[in-house]
Amino acid sequence: MSKLRPWQRINHFPGMSNIARKNRLAQNLEKMRRGFQKEYNFYPRTWVLPLELADFRAQFDSNGRSSQFYIIKPDSGCQGRGIFLTQNFESISPLEQVVAQQFIRACN
Repeated sequence: MSKLRPWQRINHFPGMSNIARKNRLAQNLEKMRRGFQKEYNFYPRTWVLPLELADFRAQFDSNGRSSQFYIIKPDSGCQGRGIFLTQNFESISPLEQVVAQQFIRACN
């Protein structure tokens, strides 16, 4: 950054990927939740896949179904591309880098 000319601007900052990437944001929020449970209870249960695939699989019955909806988001996606809701474990690729969260319905 010391080589920037006065008219030049940057739109990324060192360490920005720790909050801009969904998997890293989820991991950092979970670290904070472990240390500050009361203050960090504002977001839904989150799994970083495939890293936490076994724990996420445990949320489904033996047929791979759940009564709960989960929202699946590609780690590096943007503008809503690749996001989907599911109650079926089989609809999730075990090798794809995604973040899965319990889906929270809005109250009217």
